[in-house]
Amino acid sequence: MSRLIRAVVPLGLSISAFAIPLPADKPLPDPAQLRARSRASLLQGEKDLEKYSCTVLQKTQELNDDKSVKKEKSVLKERFYVNGIQLEHVLARDGVTLTGRDAKKEQQHVDNDVRRFSDPKQAAGEISRGENQEDLFLRALRFSNGHREIRNGRSVIVYDLTGDPSFHPKKIEEKLAVAVNGRIWIDEETGQPLELRFQTDKDVKVAIGLANLHKGFQLHVLRQRQPDGVWMTKSVEGSGEARAFLFYHPRFRFLEDVGSCHLFSVDTQQKVEGPK
Repeated sequence: MSRLIRAVVPLGLSISAFAIPLPADKPLPDPAQLRARSRASLLQGEKDLEKYSCTVLQKTQELNDDKSVKKEKSVLKERFYVNGIQLEHVLARDGVTLTGRDAKKEQQHVDNDVRRFSDPKQAAGEISRGENQEDLFLRALRFSNGHREIRNGRSVIVYDLTGDPSFHPKKIEEKLAVAVNGRIWIDEETGQPLELRFQTDKDVKVAIGLANLHKGFQLHVLRQRQPDGVWMTKSVEGSGEARAFLFYHPRFRFLEDVGSCHLFSVDTQQKVEGPK
């Protein structure tokens, strides 16, 4: 899911399963219906996120063969939403705060995005394109081996994810999906995904003649429910190896860590804690 896919250690975020009896006699929801409800819940949740502004630290690392860090880049951003569209304002690169011309250029870029997506028609078009990417990814997946778990007192439906062998992929999203082997956790009451883990079990071509994502690419996404019921992505971590330009085979790792968030409304201003 593009927004959502938008990664292998929980990064210190403790989501514990409590020893609460499970309703063993209650049938599991139909996977296709749950998947559709999940997508609808995500779209509604994106509107709710307009009440929030969060700081986000993104790190990308190029690794040596022994997985030690060869090169690292970091970007600190402010993330906010306009008409359901996620926007980001870069505050610092590699630990250095933007100033002068760089800060002015970034502010102009953000102002342009805000003006653009303040138009509901522009926002709707962008959301539609995102929905198409989600559909491409989801329709190439097979949900199986469903069961219930309890996390933080809430009923969670868990499914294994595999690519559908009968599906013939054409788009990049479809090619990635059919190469996936993983698991998804979905909050049963709201239909919101709260965790996604997968790795690829085959190479995926992401650009004609230029780049392959090698077998073994891993992604882990964690989401968390806020006190007002809004679900937010808290961390995304991924790692893998790619081939680029025929002979260049970079190993890489990336991390997106959502720090403190602030909830703004007419009546209140509440700080929302980041991952612990």
